[in-house]
Amino acid sequence: MLCSLVPSLAYAEKLLDKVDVIQTQTESEIHIEFLTQVRYIRHFPNNKETSRVQIFLEFPQLSSRSTQREFLNSPSTDTVPSFTVNYPDQKTNSIGVRFKKPIKFTITPDSSGRGIVIHVPSGKATASVTPIAVEPLPKGAVGEVPAKPASMTDNDYAAKLVAQGRLAKAAEAVELFNTVLGLPANTSSQEAQELIGNARENLGESAKAKAEYETYLKLYPQGDGAARVRGRIAAIDRTAKAGVVGAVKVKKPTREIHENTVYGSWDQYYYDAHSHNYDPIPANNSHTHDQSQLVSAINLTARFRQNEWDNKIVLNDVQTMDFLPGTTHQNRNRLKAAYVEINNKEVDYMARLGRQNGNSGGVLGRFDGALFRYGFTPKYKLNFVLGALDEYRVDYRRHFYGINLDATLNDQWSTNVYYINQSVGEVKDREAVGTELRYFKDGKSVYSLLDYDTMFNKVNIAMVQGNWLTEGGTNYNMLIDHRKSPILSMINSLQVFGGGTIHQALMAGATVPELRNDALALTSDSDLILLGATRQVTPRWQLGGDVQVSRTSGTAAAGVAAFNRAKKAVEDAGGIFDPNSVTILNASLASGNSWTYHAQAVGSDTIFKGDTSVISFSYTDAPTSKFQSLILSNVMVPRDKWRLDSSIKLLRVDIDPSTLQYIVAPTMRASYRLRDKATIEAEIGVEVTNINDQVNGHSRTFRDFSFVGYRLDI
Repeated sequence: MLCSLVPSLAYAEKLLDKVDVIQTQTESEIHIEFLTQVRYIRHFPNNKETSRVQIFLEFPQLSSRSTQREFLNSPSTDTVPSFTVNYPDQKTNSIGVRFKKPIKFTITPDSSGRGIVIHVPSGKATASVTPIAVEPLPKGAVGEVPAKPASMTDNDYAAKLVAQGRLAKAAEAVELFNTVLGLPANTSSQEAQELIGNARENLGESAKAKAEYETYLKLYPQGDGAARVRGRIAAIDRTAKAGVVGAVKVKKPTREIHENTVYGSWDQYYYDAHSHNYDPIPANNSHTHDQSQLVSAINLTARFRQNEWDNKIVLNDVQTMDFLPGTTHQNRNRLKAAYVEINNKEVDYMARLGRQNGNSGGVLGRFDGALFRYGFTPKYKLNFVLGALDEYRVDYRRHFYGINLDATLNDQWSTNVYYINQSVGEVKDREAVGTELRYFKDGKSVYSLLDYDTMFNKVNIAMVQGNWLTEGGTNYNMLIDHRKSPILSMINSLQVFGGGTIHQALMAGATVPELRNDALALTSDSDLILLGATRQVTPRWQLGGDVQVSRTSGTAAAGVAAFNRAKKAVEDAGGIFDPNSVTILNASLASGNSWTYHAQAVGSDTIFKGDTSVISFSYTDAPTSKFQSLILSNVMVPRDKWRLDSSIKLLRVDIDPSTLQYIVAPTMRASYRLRDKATIEAEIGVEVTNINDQVNGHSRTFRDFSFVGYRLDI
């Protein structure tokens, strides 16, 4: 077994899908969506205003991690500073989000299991609830806010305004506290956020007061102030339920919007890699050119907003030009997304047509087709989906249709129930029902998924993932995951034939019940349990860790009938059947329990001013091998427009008592922003693998890898 840390091929599947910004009553929600299931682990920094956020993730559906550079740009919005999302960040399983200006924020997983939400509190609440009517204030009742003297610091100025606000009338106090909250984060920000809620209550603006209090809890979820604020929210809710407000409901007028925008990015990267193998027998030494590729990617979104209409045209395409000879090195083009979306927010319906990513409702990934959604009440939305899965390197198309219902049960709970039917030609490939259940409240979130295949009468997926941010600032995360691997479908039976199609299998003499039995026999079960925690231990350092145990069941032998069908298929194609080569027909053994222990420290201002360092250690104890890895990485900004990333990875692998591997892989990356929307960057790295084999002697492999490229933001 050779454990390489060299970047995977540049045409590997992308992970980032899209980004959107949604404005709510109290905050802006930045939704970052992925093309695969994502597991939130932790983020850095915590409880700090910053322009750079690093979010650590895991991707349980991926067997290997792509290191191809990926970027998403923010849509045009005036609610949050513009930002860029990039993956991977600091040679870790993380994304980096860089804002043009510092922000306050909190982070939660989204409700689909395929995304992350960054919550940015609004400077002012934008409640859509009709406030209580109050008598108009006399003209001139609200005084002017005193200007800040040039010699006064932000902290002193804010403290002065808060002191004045405590003595002022409610309307004037609101102006003073708003001025404090509009300043950069200061020593009076927390107090002003609570007091502005008090002032709005005194004005009779219950909805706006509640919005200010909710903003307070997102920023300062623990402490005496949080307890007081929760009490005020409870009091406002009790008053509203008692019908004291007496506000008359009116239809919210359509906001006048006339806006057309185009945003996205264009980038090109050239990847190069070589290997030099040195064997105990000099005649076996080899030198190979592993990679020489130019990868071009375009990601464009055209958005057309006209009052209640919010329409989009999206294009995401990746082209890989491979300059190495041979049939395995061919040029590729991967159209990731190309769709038109029509969205009417007043009637609440949406239609999307084209190539798109399916991330809920039982759809198994990217597809060509249509998605229709209709919200027949504010809490219930009905979705219809149909199309064909977009799969590469296969000779068949899997068509499907499905229906699912999104329901908001209350402020904390929401769910989705679905039915999906999938076929290959005339043969049913998959039929399943399922449900997703989500819970979000006060730093606690739970996402669960159950997928049951009604054709095989087996549970495909049973998963629950949770996060809990305590008032003390500790974040706990857990995951319990049981699933079929791969997901049950008739296509799984084609492993017997080494590929091909269902039609070819039927022509070789198979029956549909036989293929169904083969698919079930050749599909294993995988189980995973993970428990982790993260805490800010000092103002500069955050410490996190997790423990996980996983296992994969064995598979049954496919049987004599499958053996004969495989032989017939090969001979009909003019080949010679070798029974020893068809290992998939034999039963496979269960993997046993694999335990992984992971510790991670993330710090700022560690070596250089304004830098970020990550120290990660993991130990895996598997039945047939043991892995120990240490990763050290640092990112610094030595000068304006420059960014330097450096890392070193150390890995030890014990395969068996007679074989031991040591791997060392340092890398260095530099990027320079030519102008506001143009960046160039380059990376170079090496990997040295030493294998000590008591039987075959000592061997060494030296690899070098690099890339150079540019990105234009649109």
